[in-house]
Amino acid sequence: MKKLLIFLAIGFSLTLWSQQKNDSLNIALQNVTKDTKFGLALSGGGAKGFAHIGILKMIDSLGIKVDYITGTSMGGILGGLYAMGYNADQLKKKIYKVDWYRILSNKIPYNKVNISEKDEYDKYILEFPVVKGVPTLPSSYIEGQYMGEVLNTLTFNAKHINDFSQLRIPVELTSSDIENGGLVMQKKGSLPLAIRSTLAIPAAFAPVYIDGKLLVDGGLDRNYPANEVREMGADFVIGGYTGFRLFTKKEIENPMKMIYQTHAIRSVEDFKHQKALSNILVDFVNPLGDITTKDFAQYRKIIKIGEIEARKHLPEFVALAEAQRKLGIKYEHEMIEEVKLPTTKFTFSEEDGTPLTDPVEVETIKREMGLKEGKYYDVKEVNEAVDRVFGMRQYIKVYYTYTKVDDGLVMNVFVKKTKKGAFKLALHYDNEQSVGIIVNYTYRNLFANRSRFLATIDVSERFKARLAYQQFLGTGDRWWFDAEAKIIHLKSNDLIFRMFDFDEEGGTSKFPNHMYRNITGKIAFNYNVSSNAFFSLGTEFSAERLYTLLDKVDQSKVDNFSKKLYSHSNFNTFFKFEQNSLNKRYFFTRGNHLQVSARYYYGDQYDLYDLKNVQPQLYPLLNPNEEYYYIPKNLVSFSLNENFAYPITRRLTAKANVFLGTNFGSIREEALPYLFLNQKYNLGGSEYNYDIMNPEFNGLRQKELPLTSVAKVGIALQYRIMKKLYLTPSVHYGKISQELSPFNDEQNLFGYGLNLGYESLIGPININVSRNDQLDFSRIYFSIGFKF
Repeated sequence: MKKLLIFLAIGFSLTLWSQQKNDSLNIALQNVTKDTKFGLALSGGGAKGFAHIGILKMIDSLGIKVDYITGTSMGGILGGLYAMGYNADQLKKKIYKVDWYRILSNKIPYNKVNISEKDEYDKYILEFPVVKGVPTLPSSYIEGQYMGEVLNTLTFNAKHINDFSQLRIPVELTSSDIENGGLVMQKKGSLPLAIRSTLAIPAAFAPVYIDGKLLVDGGLDRNYPANEVREMGADFVIGGYTGFRLFTKKEIENPMKMIYQTHAIRSVEDFKHQKALSNILVDFVNPLGDITTKDFAQYRKIIKIGEIEARKHLPEFVALAEAQRKLGIKYEHEMIEEVKLPTTKFTFSEEDGTPLTDPVEVETIKREMGLKEGKYYDVKEVNEAVDRVFGMRQYIKVYYTYTKVDDGLVMNVFVKKTKKGAFKLALHYDNEQSVGIIVNYTYRNLFANRSRFLATIDVSERFKARLAYQQFLGTGDRWWFDAEAKIIHLKSNDLIFRMFDFDEEGGTSKFPNHMYRNITGKIAFNYNVSSNAFFSLGTEFSAERLYTLLDKVDQSKVDNFSKKLYSHSNFNTFFKFEQNSLNKRYFFTRGNHLQVSARYYYGDQYDLYDLKNVQPQLYPLLNPNEEYYYIPKNLVSFSLNENFAYPITRRLTAKANVFLGTNFGSIREEALPYLFLNQKYNLGGSEYNYDIMNPEFNGLRQKELPLTSVAKVGIALQYRIMKKLYLTPSVHYGKISQELSPFNDEQNLFGYGLNLGYESLIGPININVSRNDQLDFSRIYFSIGFKF
């Protein structure tokens, strides 16, 4: 009986509340006249704000006229775009098409990174700006470069409108002054920048400078701006709320939820007052349940919930539509047409509005953009121009606004300079070499503007290090100089060494492990043909050493032990052309990477260390003075490596590789040319490694088969099983030779393999199984993380 009474009491309360709500709406509708103004207020809520699509669909389907709009955060995006003339179905399609993963990262497509910066792009898990010599946390996680591009694209038709009251529907967007405090309503200026400011969630998205104020998400002061839409002139308010819910006592035992609650309390309290100003309100908070502000990947589910919840208020919307129809209030909603005006002037400023004063910097930006005064440019051309500037990596954000003038538009370009110093970290492991931590320090503009110095070390058993410096020359974006010193230690996978590595009785060798060390120094002058291609002319010094790796027990068994086996140094002068338009460094799906190089070798110096006594089996392989060898004079190598990717469908990509490595020099009959280790092509490995001297081949470990020459073709099909997970079968066919040309005395080699790859936060993960027709066993390769 007690339960029944409670049930009846609850039912009576709900019925009474519903009746009061309907009475309130009926009174509001009875007061509607031809002069009544209707407002739409949409709240913030991050990804949850996608639910507002349900309200907009209801408005469109019933033909309800809206006179004013206010919005916060995601409600500001949808409200601003709806005010331009987008309808609900168009906005839904845009949400489906946007790459939310890219928006929520600081990455741009690899093909938009300048060729001078591709070597370091997308290689690290963490990056920390260095301030006064100390690595610090970034002010925000997401700068929003791609978000700015998306917003500029969506609002391009309205670029000539600097007063938001002149849009199809007047709109105001909320922002919060993070420096001085207080609510700021965005009424004029750049629509995409105003939208960008209202969604700048503190610590997640970088704040935005507008009119000298540093602005963030308006939800700090007013998450549901019903009062503001009434201040615009609305007499009747339709609202959507996707804001906060308060956690329970048990839930706030989680410290992160406790922090969240401190902000939510204020917002929930403010919502109570704003709610009273609304005539029709769709509250999505409970239906959205445990969906959070960052669940952008669940946009389909969120929109569906929004549509279902909005339909529950169908009688209220129908009543409003009927009231408007009876009064002859017409629904008119169509997109603003683009006015194709010329860009008559360009301005260049820092993010806070301070004009750039360095004429070389301004000239460089102009040349990189390639836009001229007095011409009309569409959004694609403008975005590509901005991408070229951003791709130079001198700035962490580049964006633009337009100001309408009498004879056209002024394009205002803003840049946020990258910190001079950055500290970066990455992890890696593979079952052929070792586990390690890659530590990098990059410093820009060390001696002059547009320079980059970096120091990288791989803290691992296989130690590696790199120092590099590059400097652009003059005011253009074409000529640049680079210098580099590098050292690598690797376990030698040389298959030929292992084939001869037996003791005199034919048993296993006492020396199972050989280590290879190489030290190189390079200087080069480069010319950028385009942002994705360059020519390079330079000279390189290389010093290599092969030695034996023995543990203490093995060393005690060998008389007169010396680790040294072989050392060699030489120079080469090279000419190289490289073009790289791949859309990603790993698991690319579009574009190509072409490398062509010619090298002239000279200055060879070498030593062999008592191999006859220590490892006599290796002596004939490493000794160039054996009677069946000769050292070619005037040795020139020619290398070509082309990788091409073409998307067949959204999930399936065809890939092809062509590699040619051949040499030219003096020829001696009935003798093999002797090439030193750093002159050979090292075939093997299952991952594309960007190194023109080390082509990959199925069934071989990395650098397992050193060859004088090789010609190879490879075909692969990369299939995306699910987001970021790829399955790639491949086949390789090659002609290999110890002669200068792979087509002389050649041997055929055929291999096939299957790779399962995943794009993780710590870098690519690969599991590969492959085999070829020269070895009677398969190779299994496993790797995690970014490469040195």
